Amino acid sequence: MSRYTFGRTELNRLYRYCFALTDDESAAFDLLQDGLERFLRAGVDAPAHPMAFLRSIIRNRFIDGLREGATRRVAGHDSAVDVDDLPGAECSLDGIVIAHQELEWIWRELDPLERELLTLWAAEGMTIREIAAALDIAEGTIAARIHRLRKRLTRERDTRNAAGNAA
Repeated sequence: MSRYTFGRTELNRLYRYCFALTDDESAAFDLLQDGLERFLRAGVDAPAHPMAFLRSIIRNRFIDGLREGATRRVAGHDSAVDVDDLPGAECSLDGIVIAHQELEWIWRELDPLERELLTLWAAEGMTIREIAAALDIAEGTIAARIHRLRKRLTRERDTRNAAGNAA
């Protein structure tokens, strides 16, 4: 059994990673719990990079679930948002609501692998090299995927804005 313990901050980061893959709160909790159980059963006393090791377990479990057809993508989620807890709470309520709606729209447009990539790159602040090592994918491939993702989201946002202004 592993003797490594994860703190609250690490568990929150891992939950965000699971949520990026599943886009469902309860599925993310289940995936995190399954990953932690497998990590503990692995018997590794002190892995060199425990977070990376656990992320690879979680990712593999998610992919296994997709193969088995057990993981279903949820189009949207109805989670309550406390406006005071949002970053920039001093901004206008209208601005916050619009930003939240835009983020929900972006999230729905992404497939699980794109959400994973965006979470590692934008939310976790990992470099392209770190993401490539964690996912065992060439750095150039990661850079190209990020570039295409940014271009696509910008183009789709501009199209939405143009349609909204025309209406």
